[in-house]
Amino acid sequence: MKIYKVEEILKDLEYCIIKKKPFSLLRYGDGGIKFIHSILYNDYEQLNEIIIKEGMPKDLIIEVLELWGYYGRQANYIDTPEVYFTNQFWPRLKGPKKLMNKKTRDRLHMWEELYNRAEIDNTNYCNPEINFLSILRRTNKRNIFDIMKDRKICCITTFPEVKNKLSNFDIDILQIVGQYENQYENSFTRTISIIKERANNYDLWLVAGGELGRLYTGLIKELGGRSFDLGFVAEYWLKLDIPIRLQPFVKQNPSNELELLLKLEANKYSRYI
Repeated sequence: MKIYKVEEILKDLEYCIIKKKPFSLLRYGDGGIKFIHSILYNDYEQLNEIIIKEGMPKDLIIEVLELWGYYGRQANYIDTPEVYFTNQFWPRLKGPKKLMNKKTRDRLHMWEELYNRAEIDNTNYCNPEINFLSILRRTNKRNIFDIMKDRKICCITTFPEVKNKLSNFDIDILQIVGQYENQYENSFTRTISIIKERANNYDLWLVAGGELGRLYTGLIKELGGRSFDLGFVAEYWLKLDIPIRLQPFVKQNPSNELELLLKLEANKYSRYI
């Protein structure tokens, strides 16, 4: 199985920006896998947790799942957790020296079956941590900031203050409500209609929209725009807090706090990412 590297993906993205071709990178992550599993295996407890946290209406979950499949099939890249079960990437941790819990590991092991049953038929795979890997600064390699430079960007995020952090870039913010704030009721319709209006007004959309965000990412590409699933990187830019699972492997770049550097123990994975 080929898992595309950051460099390959960013090169493709930049080509699509220059040629004004549609592009999307869509990540399901462990949250997406748990959502698919909870529907297919009637895990109502898990499903209710996700619905409340992500602000999804109960009566539309099947429609959301079908759209995930549809947009996943159209995407330039989707993520696979398979990297966690190889020696080509660091393990998925819950915290320093604390492995993910058995339930999460079992779900991630089932990813192929879950993707197939959700009709996410796409084999252009990327690393689930591509969002954080795309802000790594490595010698002779480009990162997402190199792609964003001198380009018109729109970021879909809960945190409008991100605009101040990215003041060196030409960036607009499309604000949505956060977790546990009923995103579908309070942000979804407006966000979709703005995307329909402006999908092609920007060189690139950065999407940090939770489980519903995959629909934004997919729609932007469908309408001819370019979207990159940024996820919690937007929160990192704001709070400069590296997620606990990544702390053993990456650190802040002292010469640019918005970027990350590989720690010494993660260097051995560099050629795979």
